Amino acid sequence: MKNLNQTIRLTDELERELMLQAIEDQFRFRPLVALKNLAAKVAGLFSSASSAPQVKSAH
Repeated sequence: MKNLNQTIRLTDELERELMLQAIEDQFRFRPLVALKNLAAKVAGLFSSASSAPQVKSAH
């Protein structure tokens, strides 16, 4: 039974460590990911602008 308690304690400790690591990773700035997301947004703006129908006035 003592071994079971040690296993449970290690599992709880591991869970705490993993949760703390996930929280820290969530707030870590990743410049390459940010740059990739920015490039995708800019490309999306250009593709939507070129595929949008142009409206001409009757005047």
